[in-house]
Amino acid sequence: MRTPEDIVNRKEANQRYYKLEENKQQKRDYMKTYRTRDYVKAKSHEYYIVNKMHWGEITKAKKKKWGGMRQENEDIKRLHEEWAKENGYRDNDMLHVTNTERLVKDAKK
Repeated sequence: MRTPEDIVNRKEANQRYYKLEENKQQKRDYMKTYRTRDYVKAKSHEYYIVNKMHWGEITKAKKKKWGGMRQENEDIKRLHEEWAKENGYRDNDMLHVTNTERLVKDAKK
């Protein structure tokens, strides 16, 4: 059985080997023939079918430019401010004081 040091040394040896251009080409050629095998084609097709729906959602999101910074809707802001003023959450300097007093009274009970 290989030791962890052997695994690291094997990895470094492979990295050195595939840095050479002729070895890179050899690997490309091997992968090209590998992808033509029937069981590899079937496996990649199955992976594609399973993830196709998810990939479609990603491309749809990119087309519509979903994600990123959230844009606040001006109507929502305006309606929220109106609601806050009606319910006493704006222009009320004593709000924190009354809330604190209420919390202290409830804690004493």
